[in-house]
Amino acid sequence: MALSTPGVGSGLDIGGIVDKLMSIERAPVSKIDARMVELKAQVSAYGSLKSAVSTFRDAVDKLSDTSKFKVFTATTSKADVLTTSASSTAGKGLYNINVQRLAENHRMAASTTYADTTTTIIGSGGDTVNISVGTSNFSVAFGGKTLAQVRDAINSASNNAGVTASILKDDQGYRLSLSSNGTGSEKALTLSYSGADPFALNTLNTDRDSSGGFTNADLNAVVTLENTFTVTSSSNTLTDAIEGVSLNLVGTGTSTVKVDRDTGSVSASVQNMTKAYSTLVSLMTKMKGEVLKSDTAAVQTIQEQLRNVLSTNVSTGGAFTNAFQVGVSTQKNGTLSVDTSVLTSAVTNDPESFANLFANADTGLAVRLRTLADSFLATGALLDGRAQGLSSAIQSAQDQKARMEQRLVIVQARLTKQFNSLDSLVSGLTRTGSAVTAQLDLLTAQMKK
Repeated sequence: MALSTPGVGSGLDIGGIVDKLMSIERAPVSKIDARMVELKAQVSAYGSLKSAVSTFRDAVDKLSDTSKFKVFTATTSKADVLTTSASSTAGKGLYNINVQRLAENHRMAASTTYADTTTTIIGSGGDTVNISVGTSNFSVAFGGKTLAQVRDAINSASNNAGVTASILKDDQGYRLSLSSNGTGSEKALTLSYSGADPFALNTLNTDRDSSGGFTNADLNAVVTLENTFTVTSSSNTLTDAIEGVSLNLVGTGTSTVKVDRDTGSVSASVQNMTKAYSTLVSLMTKMKGEVLKSDTAAVQTIQEQLRNVLSTNVSTGGAFTNAFQVGVSTQKNGTLSVDTSVLTSAVTNDPESFANLFANADTGLAVRLRTLADSFLATGALLDGRAQGLSSAIQSAQDQKARMEQRLVIVQARLTKQFNSLDSLVSGLTRTGSAVTAQLDLLTAQMKK
């Protein structure tokens, strides 16, 4: 019969004995735990490696299209006259621009005034006004409404074509005001009524072209290029006055616009690529010596393939055949460095060959590096496949550990039972020995008498 408190009968430390025996039994489980820690660290390492490859892929992608090398800057001598931006279709040049006037919103105000905005009823039921904004128009019913209700009806119309209504108050009273949301003659306002005109709206804009009176043409911006060529625009943003250059008119006056190739952004893209490459190489070198020390094959493959692409000459017919000719060099630890003066000179002096070195559709360095990075990142490919294999190994180890844990529960129960039985046996023998000793002592005492 098992004792309720192990070791009470015999004095043996049964709990301690069982614990020490179980620690020996648990040794394989501890090894599995250590292995799972290692595997999880490797999965995390491959995740970090995948992130670094992705960053590198994004960096080379910015150099994999020749249009991305056609970067220009447009600068203005007077930002209070106009601001500028340039696209890839721009070309180098210097331009004199005189902004004579800006494009305006067409504004109108009523001649008819009202004593209030919320009480006086305007017109009769069914009266409507048709408001045209350029070639678009919409109708609003105003008959039977107050001035405030007319304003709100115009602003909230579901088909409002681009006009904002408001109310002005002066010494004469309250009057309706309209403003086109867009600028220029293309957004000029015209009105017509189904009945009587209760507002008598008049244009607030003035004659700006000395034609003798206001016309819709007075709403347009007027710019003179090179003191010779006139450009008229309904918008204050000119996108085709200078090819590839956008001019945002801010005020009147004269400004000089300079368009030049943006060598700085191209150089920065190359430096970002070399930085991402170096970060990736440094990470792989560190992993091979630490967390992936026992699993270097995948990392070694990536390093070798990257080096092969980087060291293979590009055949595009241009002056540059490899990255080392434009200032990129390999360090002893495998990382890259850039000589910015050589790089800038290459971009400036032969931009076409420079672009083809990286972005030629067939042999460009960045194109091939991007393709290689894509192959590393593809689902089921090198990195993903290795991570999946490690995840499977972790699951197998977890399953094996679970089976061992179940066995250990049985082993512990068996050992506890066995030592409890031993405790009971020893306890019984002890009691028997004590009884025999007592009898012998009694017999000895009787013999002495």
